Amino acid sequence: MSDISDELEIAKGTIYNHYPSKEDLLFALIYPKFQKLRDSLRGIAKEDTSFDEKFRKVIQEALESDYHQFLLLSFSDMAVLFQEKNQKDMELIQNEVIQEFNNVLILGINEGIIKQNFSADFLSHQILSALNPLLHSLLVNDSAKMTHKEFVKQTTELLLYGIKKG
Repeated sequence: MSDISDELEIAKGTIYNHYPSKEDLLFALIYPKFQKLRDSLRGIAKEDTSFDEKFRKVIQEALESDYHQFLLLSFSDMAVLFQEKNQKDMELIQNEVIQEFNNVLILGINEGIIKQNFSADFLSHQILSALNPLLHSLLVNDSAKMTHKEFVKQTTELLLYGIKKG
């Protein structure tokens, strides 16, 4: 809160007039980003394109979303949102994002593209784990082990390779 008040050149108490805690401020910042990701994923699921194209778009959207970019900057602070008063809201929106992953995967299952030995629910959670900001920061950083675009491509290819038949 001190850093924010210094940057904005306002008294720290002014921030507390609007946000009673750091967690409330963090929630106000992240929740709309999570909602925007959910809405983008819903749109992709409704597109009239092949499963592969939808899947690629879902992974790209997830890894390039404002939500993921925020995670990259503040992932160490995120755990508190799942433990504090906003826990139910965070779990709800997270489950809605997982459901949108699930909706795309069900299309692949119904088209016979995805192996039957995986449940859509399991795969949806695995996609969410691909948003891990630690992995991204280890590979896409100042040392430039890979570009963000290459990270998205390799993540998508790995996930597709693991779930598709044949």
